[in-house]
Amino acid sequence: MPLTPILKKTSLLMSPTFHKRVLFNTNENVRSLILKYIETNDLSHINNVLKVLSTSGSQSELIYWLSQMTECVSLLDRRTDKLIMEFLKIPWYKSGELAAAADNFIITLVTAHNYYAYPVLKQLFTFLVPDVDEDDGNLVKDAGLLTEEEDSFCQRALLSIVSIHNHVPMSQDNLLVIARKCMPYFKRHVHQQAVYTYNLLHLASLLPHLRRPLLEIIITNMVTIDVHTPRSELAVVDEEEEEDDESSDEEIFDMDVEDSKEKQITSAQDSSGVTTEVSHIMNHKDGNTLDVLMAIMLQYVHDVCHGIKKPRRSTKLTKDSAVRLLTEQLIDGQSVCQEGKVRLSIDDKRSIGCACGGIEHDIEALKLLFTELKEVFSQIILCTQFSSHVQFLIFYLIALRPGLATIFLEFLRIKKFEDPNCSRDVRRNAMAYIGSLLARGKFIPFSHVHSCLEIICMWCNSYLDNQERVRATNYEDLQLHSPFYSACQTVFYVFSFRYREYTENSKKLDLARSLNLERLVLSQLNPLQVCAPPIVNNFAAIARRFQLAYCYTIMENNKRLGIPSGPMDESKCIVQTTLDMFFPFDPYLLQRSKVYIANHYREFDGLPEDIAQKEDIIEETDEAMDIIISPKSFDFTYGSSPGFRKLQDEPLSIQ
Repeated sequence: MPLTPILKKTSLLMSPTFHKRVLFNTNENVRSLILKYIETNDLSHINNVLKVLSTSGSQSELIYWLSQMTECVSLLDRRTDKLIMEFLKIPWYKSGELAAAADNFIITLVTAHNYYAYPVLKQLFTFLVPDVDEDDGNLVKDAGLLTEEEDSFCQRALLSIVSIHNHVPMSQDNLLVIARKCMPYFKRHVHQQAVYTYNLLHLASLLPHLRRPLLEIIITNMVTIDVHTPRSELAVVDEEEEEDDESSDEEIFDMDVEDSKEKQITSAQDSSGVTTEVSHIMNHKDGNTLDVLMAIMLQYVHDVCHGIKKPRRSTKLTKDSAVRLLTEQLIDGQSVCQEGKVRLSIDDKRSIGCACGGIEHDIEALKLLFTELKEVFSQIILCTQFSSHVQFLIFYLIALRPGLATIFLEFLRIKKFEDPNCSRDVRRNAMAYIGSLLARGKFIPFSHVHSCLEIICMWCNSYLDNQERVRATNYEDLQLHSPFYSACQTVFYVFSFRYREYTENSKKLDLARSLNLERLVLSQLNPLQVCAPPIVNNFAAIARRFQLAYCYTIMENNKRLGIPSGPMDESKCIVQTTLDMFFPFDPYLLQRSKVYIANHYREFDGLPEDIAQKEDIIEETDEAMDIIISPKSFDFTYGSSPGFRKLQDEPLSIQ
């Protein structure tokens, strides 16, 4: 009978896994491994150990290694940087106890050797960008949605970043640099963009003094996506989707109708303050990414204004719970009005803030956010010519608290447009923002519109007075008089957009006459020649209809003078002679986030019927005016106007 050994089997002793795990129970192993690496600068003998730790190491084994590494911090100088980086790649934040031990090791490391702050922060920020499967369609549908474990993992990593910032104050600059570098490339997956944006907003709530630079990082990325997503492309995609919806409506069954109703629920919140978003997914890849990010940021603006400091991550609820929670929302025991809902004026023509009427607003938090967003707007958005949607962040904030509109308009006019130290492009864009906000903001009353137009017209008249005294430069020149032409175009645009309010009665019509629009039209600087033709045509038709100014003689002369009398010299540089038609608050084309903007947004009422009918006839024969159009301008008709042809109808009687 063979003897039975009292020791373990030899096969188990020779198992590689067993030998690797023996390392976890020997106090000298960690120190000896570090010293061996310092001597040889070779990670091969420790790679197997790190691999086991990251894949199959138990929590007790991981905590043991963290404690041993903490005790050996004095050995971890610059010679062990590669070892430290490999060690930090292990997912230490999958549980609270393990995260606490990892945080203790990291803080001990960066306080003992502050040169490790940058690489450690960089590794922590990489944890905030999830890995994605490009072929997984659910990640597009549920962009930004994380499981409870994934969300906890990110939050623990954020807390470690905050701990490093608090223990090593000099790491603040490194933190911002790394946060910018780790932002996913704008063409990356929408889920990565959404999760990282949310994590930066959460970091901003943990480090309030860094919120402005973190918002700058987020908005810079959004502007990059925005300028690479032209309105023309979104308009085409939108029209195609509308056609597809119309064709599919004829063949849809009752069950499909019920499913489509579920998709109409745009947002709801559960008792823990989590937002549900079940909405339309845009076919345009970059447009869908921008739409998701805008929804996150607009939700954040709404929450901060209502005193909710921590950003709410999107999560999916059932249809019944979503409908129920749409009626009344509770966040940490606090009732919050629904996003996108408005409080209307007595005549229902103007919005006067969000549904709560400002009662639930945190005034100090709102003012601080407005100040920070205004600074970011001034540095990034205002200098961008082709941004189409990111600027609606400031639009929505002002819509929630309409009293901020006066401050913002004065900032644009005094600090930007009237400042001669600002560049010509910035001054032009500032005036475009003024005009677009006055025209599109449903929350801006007529009295504010008239006051702004009156101030702009006074500035234009003062400019003309100075030119008449100088006379040397009293001729049309876009490069020389760019601010003047920008101001004139804004006046023409806003008046054409809101002319119905100016013509309601005789008193308001007298206010229109007090603007002295005729002097601008007849000035030798000739703004009708330089301003965008569609705007000039609309203004000329309305001004003649109400006998405020007569523009067609000048417009016909401008056409004759613009006809070349000889062969064109192609070798000469083309000089811009017409002002760009840039109005930043043109119609909002993003589908998911549109719910925040729609109720605060003013649509164009259209031209008077008699003018519109004649415009349709002339538009068929005048193809020259089709060269300059506003993207997706279906709600503002930029048709050509008749020349000297008189209107057959009698002028409207003003009562």
